Amino acid sequence: MTLKLIEQSPLVLGAGDLWREGTTADFLSAIGDGNLPSEAFHRWLVQDYAFAKGLAAFQAVAVARTPRPAQKVLIAGLGALDVELDWFEQKARQYELDLSAAIHPTCSRYVDYLVAAAYTQPVEVLKPILFGVEAAYLSAWSSLEATGPYAEFIQRWTNPLFVKYVTKLLGICDREPDEIQQRQFNEVLQHERDFWRMTWEG
Repeated sequence: MTLKLIEQSPLVLGAGDLWREGTTADFLSAIGDGNLPSEAFHRWLVQDYAFAKGLAAFQAVAVARTPRPAQKVLIAGLGALDVELDWFEQKARQYELDLSAAIHPTCSRYVDYLVAAAYTQPVEVLKPILFGVEAAYLSAWSSLEATGPYAEFIQRWTNPLFVKYVTKLLGICDREPDEIQQRQFNEVLQHERDFWRMTWEG
């Protein structure tokens, strides 16, 4: 019910087809089918780690600029993101991956967009941007059954705590987004679409 509430929010509905484009991908379908090539999985893990570091920079600035009480949600999210970075580093050791590998141009464009937005966009725009990042990820992974070799990864972004966090992010967004908020939310979805394509195509 909560995911349905998120997917029926004004920002999601206002995005039209971009929502589907940003939350479905060949990469995800291959995970669901059990046919994901190892090179695609390794590429995703390394690049998603690089993205998460960039997202941490965005959230740190957003926390500093956001007044209470909405700040509390962002602080909690930043703490969870720190734990997630540790988890990525653990997984990289497990799969013997080099997290210092060059960031892909697609990932770099996404990170650059977020960091620039953190400093230049109004605070009321930063909240729908972050909601877009997290809601898209929740919806994308929620399309998969938490079974098979990647069950741990699916569960990580579909568990009740993550759903609750995304719901809180929606709660601090304006109920009726203005044109700028919707445009920036839509831009997040475009970056999400391109990121998923990169994980599959290289």
